[in-house]
Amino acid sequence: MKVIRLFAMLLGSGVLPLAAGAQPGAPVFPLAGDWQGVLEMNGTAMHLVLHMNTTPAGKMTALLDFVDQDIEGVPAIGGSFDGSRLILRFFYWKPSADGSQLDYKVESYEATVNASGDGMTGVLTQEGTFPLNFKRLTWQARNPKPAPPTLLDGDWTGIEYEARGIQLHFILRVFNTEDGLMMFLDCPEERFKGARASKVAFDAGTRQLSFKLAASTWTGTMTADGNALDTSMTEPGFHFLIHFDRLPAK
Repeated sequence: MKVIRLFAMLLGSGVLPLAAGAQPGAPVFPLAGDWQGVLEMNGTAMHLVLHMNTTPAGKMTALLDFVDQDIEGVPAIGGSFDGSRLILRFFYWKPSADGSQLDYKVESYEATVNASGDGMTGVLTQEGTFPLNFKRLTWQARNPKPAPPTLLDGDWTGIEYEARGIQLHFILRVFNTEDGLMMFLDCPEERFKGARASKVAFDAGTRQLSFKLAASTWTGTMTADGNALDTSMTEPGFHFLIHFDRLPAK
């Protein structure tokens, strides 16, 4: 699955280790909540929203929305926070010089959080350095409470077959909450985990499902026995048919 964007072509792992000195499992993570910023690259202004949180195990999470491009929940592939200095890393695909392939690249964001905790000043480095500051929108991350499971709840495994024999393995994790279905996608080959889907829809009657994930749009149908999903994934320049099988319940 290639997520190609001209400026910040991002997709990655949403679980990051806390820096030394941080307290795993602490009830309040200092950066938890939503942050808003504007990135100007090559004369183009992009409005961003950064969602920060921690897992119950104390791992820091960072998800990025590109508001103008309707892209939500792009996770970081690494980073740290030491109490004042935040570092996040993302990957992107860049076309090679002859255009024959896509090269895996990494960009970084480094920022200093101010004393009041309501803003951060930093720079994004991706083949150049660009100012990127964030202002806090909310001081608390929303963690929806679980709700009774749907037919779609559970973990699913699928393979995307690309040219030159390339295979990408996916794990799709689905669970119901009081705010509706939530979906997260892992892909070891592209080194991302916890990419969050948006605009999730599932009709139990017809067994039709759809969701967006970063720049990709997915549609599909659950089989009659409820053990498989036949999906179609489309993103700029790419289209793949991906079959998922349900994994045994944990």
